[in-house]
Amino acid sequence: MDVTLYGSGTNRTARVTWTLAETGIAHTVGGASDMIGTDALKDIHPLGKIPAVVIDGKPLYESAAICGYLADQAPEADLIAKPGGWGRSQHDQWVMFCLTEMEAWLWNTAVNSFLLPEPERITAGFEQNAAMYRKSAAILNRELSARDYLVEDRFTVADIIVGWTVNWGRRTGNNDGFPALGAYLDRLFARPHCTLNRDQDC
Repeated sequence: MDVTLYGSGTNRTARVTWTLAETGIAHTVGGASDMIGTDALKDIHPLGKIPAVVIDGKPLYESAAICGYLADQAPEADLIAKPGGWGRSQHDQWVMFCLTEMEAWLWNTAVNSFLLPEPERITAGFEQNAAMYRKSAAILNRELSARDYLVEDRFTVADIIVGWTVNWGRRTGNNDGFPALGAYLDRLFARPHCTLNRDQDC
């Protein structure tokens, strides 16, 4: 495979970087965060966002989609449950739960804190965003109280995707009172290829 990664740092690109390291897939870096919003990046990601990749000449974007595809291309790494099985349905469940029921609330607060121009920001929903994240985080905390990882009781790419969001929740103070999430992150931090940002601040 010829893989070119666009993006860098501890943003969602970190999910892709970690997956590449776990799978051992070689890649080149075609551009970093300074490409965001440029016409060149919009040729790959229509919104000009990172991460994005070009694989064998074809563009792919959205970190969960990229990570899942890369994991499928390296079966020897055994990083994702096999298609068609119960494990794969659990992978899909937890990834979608993470992105829709947890990450979306953190993202809305971030967008309205520092990404949008100040006159366009709407801050009235911050308290609700935190409450909605914590409602879903409580479910994940319960699940991880009984097991170490989310799918097939082993580390998979689902943990890379979900772990990134849980770590964001930690950094914003929204994981307080969820000890199983803290223990989960400790397990992920201990992995040699972990790319999660350990800093307390966003």
